Amino acid sequence: MDSFDSKLARYLRIERGQETYGEDSPLEQSIAFYVDHLLDETVARALSNGGRRPKEAVGLLISLSGFSPLTTILTYEILRPRRLLILSSSDAVDSINVINKHLYERRGMRYSDANYVTCNPTDPLGIYRVVKNELDKMCGPDAEPPYAVIDITGGRKVMSAAAALAAWQLQLDLCYIDSTYDPATRRAVPGSDRLLLLDNPTSLFGEQEMHAALQTFNSGAFAEAGRRYGELASSIAEPGRARLMKVTADLYRAWCDLDLTALATCIEAAEATLDQSRGLLSDHSVKQLEGQFDFLRKLHHGDRQALLICFYVLGVHYREVGRHDFAALLFYRTIEGCLAHRLESLAAGFTCDAPDYTLLTPDPASLGVACQAVLRSIGRSGADASLPPVIGLIWAAVLLTALDDQLVVKAGLKGAKALSHLDRLIRARNKSVLAHGELPVSGEQSKEFQAKAQLVLRAFWRLNGPGDRVDELCDSLRFIRTDH
Repeated sequence: MDSFDSKLARYLRIERGQETYGEDSPLEQSIAFYVDHLLDETVARALSNGGRRPKEAVGLLISLSGFSPLTTILTYEILRPRRLLILSSSDAVDSINVINKHLYERRGMRYSDANYVTCNPTDPLGIYRVVKNELDKMCGPDAEPPYAVIDITGGRKVMSAAAALAAWQLQLDLCYIDSTYDPATRRAVPGSDRLLLLDNPTSLFGEQEMHAALQTFNSGAFAEAGRRYGELASSIAEPGRARLMKVTADLYRAWCDLDLTALATCIEAAEATLDQSRGLLSDHSVKQLEGQFDFLRKLHHGDRQALLICFYVLGVHYREVGRHDFAALLFYRTIEGCLAHRLESLAAGFTCDAPDYTLLTPDPASLGVACQAVLRSIGRSGADASLPPVIGLIWAAVLLTALDDQLVVKAGLKGAKALSHLDRLIRARNKSVLAHGELPVSGEQSKEFQAKAQLVLRAFWRLNGPGDRVDELCDSLRFIRTDH
């Protein structure tokens, strides 16, 4: 029996026209000899030359074919797909004839399981449509699409690039026959071949998906961003950033939902992941996150001042993403909380839920009369001068005004005009779908609400908080934003 090397030498002689193998052209004779005498051993060597095998049986092989049919034949023999789609330029018909002869005569493939389509090699959209159409025909309305691989070995370079684009868009694997190149014959050396299976770069490196997840994160849709980052963390080659962004998105989701039960677990997960991945974020973002962890722990443990800051920060967030009804509700809670806390700080034991007005003044009746005067100045009046059993936002402002408290002056609430403006904002909020009405809060109204909430929060922080740096604190609690 002739050795593989002796067969290879004869193959080269036939190709050069120094020996015959049939009556066709030297090229056709050499191809016929290759298929008859070299192919089986070449396939066996390719399978033993290493490289990853496909993850499952190949349902569809899409192979590019140029002037030589051998790459398509070799890839077919290595993968043995259930169906074959050959993409070729219009000037490679002879190669198709050789491939079909091998498939139908030697391998007994059914005519319905192989398809040949002529493509414009410079039209990636056209190639994409051909491949997608073939996939659609195979999967039907309810079935899963077949595991498909695009072989980019044959064909022109521009066609390989176009096919690769189609593969990336359709989430298909790529394969390539790598061989030792003989500079004398300017051909691959038979028997040196090995199959390289190339993962889809969009799933391997995930840059497009990471960018899409980042856009979702930056838009404030943290639940969806967390889901996307979670999928990427289990599929891409370098999952560190995806893992960090997932736990950050989970933390921000719990924060936005005021899910105080889940907050502690989310803080712990985000802090542990950040410790392992500091280099994946800017120093500014790392410092910002660390400050947020400390703040959110206070929020989790029921710190009332932290809750006021939280209301305002979330209100700004929701206003920026266009959710003005949510923003108005949170700014309302910011103002209400600041005024209520200020009232309760004026006398030990006084609470807005069950107020004992004798703790504020020895003459509650006179306080009631003063409050009615304030109410009349803004167009509100009651039947009598009784004080309310529960203190809400407008009554808190009225009481502080009647008591001539410093907060009223510092928050810009002194005088009928200022109180009327606050009352108008309260009425707009009360008419919203998140309160007692059916009207949406406009962008302009939520902007006014933010400005008022900011003034009240600043005044409260000067009088009852740690100092004058509440704006700096709120800025540090803004959700981090990255550009990659």
